[in-house]
Amino acid sequence: MLMVYSERINKAIKVATKLHEGQFRRGSTIPYIAHPFAVALLTQRYADSEDVFIGGILHDVLEDVPNRIYDSNDLAEDFGYDILNIVETVSEPDITAATQEAWRARKYVYLNNIQNTNDIRPLIICACDKMHNMGELAYCYDELGDSIWTYFAAKREREIWFFESILNILHTKILPTEMLDEYHERLEKIRSLQ
Repeated sequence: MLMVYSERINKAIKVATKLHEGQFRRGSTIPYIAHPFAVALLTQRYADSEDVFIGGILHDVLEDVPNRIYDSNDLAEDFGYDILNIVETVSEPDITAATQEAWRARKYVYLNNIQNTNDIRPLIICACDKMHNMGELAYCYDELGDSIWTYFAAKREREIWFFESILNILHTKILPTEMLDEYHERLEKIRSLQ
């Protein structure tokens, strides 16, 4: 079922578009906002929920936008605490150091967040976010080959470990089987990239 366009969705689109302005997808000239839009659209396959759709659009604003520009208080004021909780669950903490240790710390916090929620809404956003990332990674690999991995903070094995860890957690939750199957299929494609 397709989401009915609403003022809340319109506001989320405007806010996310403004906040992600000037950002681009890793290793490309594609405006970053394409990713949140794609995630929101993917969520429609698994949830007929305006909150999930809005959470998909906004899922990276706390993670990728500096707090001085837009923070959790702004998000709560604009969309309420329910949306804030959804977005916080799927956000990595701000650890700015570009080291393997910082990368791991961010990922472990993220994994802990999704492990400790039973709210299906952020879990669907998490799965759709990672499915879109894996789909784009496979697409870019066809164009760039192994050099695609140079755009990531972690090596290929660590990125795959993260996708696998998420799937392992998602399997412990009550989620749509077809979503888990699609996630697994995309993960297998990433594993096959050499």
